Amino acid sequence: MRLEYHPAVQGDFNAALDYYEGEGGPHLADRFEAEFRTCIASINAGPRQFPPYRKSPVFRRVRLKSFPFLIVYREKTDVIRVTLLKHERRHPQFGMTRW
Repeated sequence: MRLEYHPAVQGDFNAALDYYEGEGGPHLADRFEAEFRTCIASINAGPRQFPPYRKSPVFRRVRLKSFPFLIVYREKTDVIRVTLLKHERRHPQFGMTRW
């Protein structure tokens, strides 16, 4: 199945990388990136293995293990679309207008 990203996800990702690089240096930013990529690979390998996001019939979520971030995505017929990378403390509806 093909994987695609909402255009705003790149900005979400870059903001998180910048934060972790500023707080802990390049090593911490690299750890964040590696964990993000691992979660993306898990989504691609089995998108239905993760729970729904806030009881949504459309969206699912993956929580990064060592960082307080969620990846929110939806599975369509021929594509998995990552719609949001967000900090867990953001409002639950943050970014949910992205399709």
